[in-house]
Amino acid sequence: EPSESESEATTDENCVCIPGQVDGCDGDDQLLCADDCQGFAPVPCDGLAVCVGGGCQPLFCAPGSRTCEGADAYKVCNEEGSDYGDVIPCDDGEECQSGICLTLCALAESDPSSVGCVFRGNKMQNFDEEPSSVVIGNVSETHTANVQLYYYEGDAEQAEGGAVQVAPGQSHEFVLTKPGEPGPVSVLRDGGTFKVVSDVPVVAYQHSPIDAEAHNDSSMLLPDHAQRQDYIVAAYTPSVGGNPAYFNVIALEDNTVVEWTPPDGTAAGTGVMAVGPGQTGMATLGDGDMLQVTNGQGDVSGTYLKSTAPVWAVGAVQCVNVPSNITFCDHIEEQLIPLEYWGEEYVGAHAPKRGNEDYWWRVYSGDAAVTIDTTPQQPGFPVTLDQGEFYEFSTQSSFIFAGDGPFMPVQYLESQDGGAGTGDPASYQMVPVEQFLDRYVFVTGSGYTFHYAQVIREAGGAPVLIDGVEVSGYYPVGGYEVADWPISEGAHLAESNQTFGIYQVGYTGVTSYAYPGGLQLEVINPIR
Repeated sequence: EPSESESEATTDENCVCIPGQVDGCDGDDQLLCADDCQGFAPVPCDGLAVCVGGGCQPLFCAPGSRTCEGADAYKVCNEEGSDYGDVIPCDDGEECQSGICLTLCALAESDPSSVGCVFRGNKMQNFDEEPSSVVIGNVSETHTANVQLYYYEGDAEQAEGGAVQVAPGQSHEFVLTKPGEPGPVSVLRDGGTFKVVSDVPVVAYQHSPIDAEAHNDSSMLLPDHAQRQDYIVAAYTPSVGGNPAYFNVIALEDNTVVEWTPPDGTAAGTGVMAVGPGQTGMATLGDGDMLQVTNGQGDVSGTYLKSTAPVWAVGAVQCVNVPSNITFCDHIEEQLIPLEYWGEEYVGAHAPKRGNEDYWWRVYSGDAAVTIDTTPQQPGFPVTLDQGEFYEFSTQSSFIFAGDGPFMPVQYLESQDGGAGTGDPASYQMVPVEQFLDRYVFVTGSGYTFHYAQVIREAGGAPVLIDGVEVSGYYPVGGYEVADWPISEGAHLAESNQTFGIYQVGYTGVTSYAYPGGLQLEVINPIR
């Protein structure tokens, strides 16, 4: 048997190289002697480096890789990896992200919010026969938006007039004069809806009507790419004869099956089946078709809407008193925020003060057995609600909502004679603190005496600027603070270095309007 030293000598004699020994390059890899010392094998260099003359040399950039040069250009790394080449501009209407030129609309879709390029609108059933309006605001600081309105007639869409150009930070109103209102009934209508298409991202709001009539409200609209398939209807209990609560659904693509499950049942109508309490109705819609469902003098709040493809949905009442024994009635409407975007914490800031009014709330549950509480505690809290159930209360305070599951608070402005002295009912959904943004463009209604931007930020947070002026006059609400900031009529820009919330509210004699100024649309409550 050989000794240990004789064995080592034999092994060394069998090696062809010393482990780790370098023997040049194989392309970008080093040739290194393997651990068994029986030959050389290519080994990649660490990090952003290639083999040159047997040694790993760091590169300035990866050959062929791209990087943005400012917001609207890019450059490509040369074949040697020693530097980037000439700056290459993006096409008009594009911006650079991660070295790739993308259309502004594609960028908006990659980070969903209430900003987008395609929106739907509908001439709402109201107290009187009159137009609705869709107002768009250009959120870009540099790009002019080319915007076209389309109308669905039967199975086809057609352009309404020519495209309009909207300068950065400016707005434009499209007046929806047709078709005739469907009436205070359930109905499935072929077409009869509108689509707004822009080549750069915009925000959009629906006013029914836009002028300060004695029966109007407004909605923030969500872009097509952010619409979803699951909604809970927020309306209100009718209190004036012949003025029902209802919901509207617009399909965004053909062969969309819409199902609805109302707590109190809904009425039959042209193309619409009668549905008993807790039962499920169904209708099939084409792109641009409109479904309206009502329950006569019953409430449709808490109805669960489900569809096979994303849809546009609004909860409304033709004209309602809030509460039922106080005049005057007003049209209310809200485009519904899909369930996927509902959160678990909200700042329940009451609307900008008019007089000695109460502030009315309904809080809707998005799941089974959701427990919701308020700080400071409001009447009847905590409450535990199943999906679609709601709890209604009134207060003169602002407070924090918090729950152990998804829910949605909706604020209803009190009728003028309840102590407000001006305005009348309007409804608007709250925005979860998780969905706040750091920049908003928004547009007011027309002909109102008072317009407010209600700003909500973290206590002691970064300054919020509206049209370049720092907002002040905050009051504390839990870990947040609220300011009711008077603004002029028209388009406005609000921005900060931190995220914040914003609502837009307007008052004049016997009418008002209210809606969120915008929100991020991150899926924080997955449904399917």
